[in-house]
Amino acid sequence: MTQKLSDTINLTIQEYTAVFPPPKKEKQIDWTRIETKLHNDMEWTQEGAVQVAALAREYGAFVLRNALALAVSLGIEDGELGY
Repeated sequence: MTQKLSDTINLTIQEYTAVFPPPKKEKQIDWTRIETKLHNDMEWTQEGAVQVAALAREYGAFVLRNALALAVSLGIEDGELGY
């Protein structure tokens, strides 16, 4: 299971990196553009796109990685909000 999960996570990261390349240092992240692309290109609902972008912006990879580990270990695939 760990390998399958790791593969899924890596594929998801590759997919998002292809759509959202890392910004150049002098450029700021355009969160409105990201929310729009999540909604239009990646099939998120508008509310889900806003929430996913907010999670990334407000918490970053360290906290979200740990939240992912906790959710997986507890068997929570879709949380209570279920976007």
